[in-house]
Amino acid sequence: MSGADLSSTVKLAYRALRLVAKGASERSAIQQLATSDPNLANVKHESLDLVLTTLRNQDVLDRIVQDALPNEILAAKTLPLFRLATQLLMKAHGKDDVRRKERGLRNVTPVEYLPRLEILLGSVLGHDPYRIPSTATDAERVALETHHPALWVEYCFRLLGRSEAIKLLSTDSRPRYIRVNPLMNRGRTTLPAQAKRLAGKLTRVPSDPGVYLLNGSPSEFSAFFSQGLFQMQDFASYLAVKAGGPEPGETVLDLCAAPGAKTATLAQFMKNRGKIVSVDYSQSRMEAWKRETSRLGVKIAEPVIGDAARLAVHGTFDLIIIDPPCTGTGVFDMNPRMKWHLSPKSLERYASLQQQFMDAATPLVAEEGRILYCTCSIAVEENEQVVSTFLKSHADFEICPILGEYGSPGLKGLTDCRRLFPHRDRTAGYFISLMQRTN
Repeated sequence: MSGADLSSTVKLAYRALRLVAKGASERSAIQQLATSDPNLANVKHESLDLVLTTLRNQDVLDRIVQDALPNEILAAKTLPLFRLATQLLMKAHGKDDVRRKERGLRNVTPVEYLPRLEILLGSVLGHDPYRIPSTATDAERVALETHHPALWVEYCFRLLGRSEAIKLLSTDSRPRYIRVNPLMNRGRTTLPAQAKRLAGKLTRVPSDPGVYLLNGSPSEFSAFFSQGLFQMQDFASYLAVKAGGPEPGETVLDLCAAPGAKTATLAQFMKNRGKIVSVDYSQSRMEAWKRETSRLGVKIAEPVIGDAARLAVHGTFDLIIIDPPCTGTGVFDMNPRMKWHLSPKSLERYASLQQQFMDAATPLVAEEGRILYCTCSIAVEENEQVVSTFLKSHADFEICPILGEYGSPGLKGLTDCRRLFPHRDRTAGYFISLMQRTN
């Protein structure tokens, strides 16, 4: 990477980290900034990697910054910059690389922050980032080693046991999955003829035709993505839709539907026959939904902007999919910012919201219709606890067995639900349950 490219990468990453601190997601921040400044578009991937790495290691970086600048009250503008600087220097290789990265940082640092940056640059290389205090508890030690909040480490110990929890917490990244889109491939899930030259970049998932592990870069498939022939979707998200059993001709309500991956998968199972009503609260997210469903050839979906807790939707549905906002504990590898906001209060708040979504959807379920409830969380409060509370207050619903060949049984006695874990199943951490209205 040239000096100019490094400066651009650092500039984009710094600006993105500031947006993330205000609540944006990592990918949306990078995309927004690269779109507004075309000069930064060619370093999007490098900048995203730098942003994700910085956020994953945030606990260690904050310790180093605090040690270097002990009397500083770090503002929202300075802390992302100093975290970024620390991350870059921690991964420097040799004096030349250190100098190059220092120049890149100085080029993007506002002049008023330069004195403090110089102090930080002078102390980072002499700091042991993985020094663990002698007073640290076992959970605190594991937290520092795996870059997670100690409260989440303790939670995982209770949920899975120490040994299994450490395997989960030590999983840095999971594979990426790509699927053939039959709606744009003459109804077929076989590899399109024009893409067969890239077959070496794909590993077929034997259990599900048309699903592949992606071994190369997604950019190699960009032409096929633009034609709608392929869809990127985590395998767990795909399995959630599969568990709902959508059939051609059915009516489906897809809640929290943006940016559209599940809507498109529904349409593929339904062979573009029937009706899907997709609801999301955000105008901008629904714009992304429109682009994605159009690209993938979805013809049967209708977008609705609204609150899933107070649905302004009429009629009944054979299948309602509820994939609500959650703490994201199953996708910390791809969304590391979320782990630093986790707290008992956030678990309680999300569980309450999820329960509201379930209750709001219930009157819209047709006779013998189904509710598919899923989250990208592995916390019991957002999963088994929500389902158990729902079943206690809705005696006309029962859990259906699903996906017996995938993942692990649900906890708390809900063995017909399914759980997927990154370290076991090479997917996002996911919970999936299917409930059917009975007579």
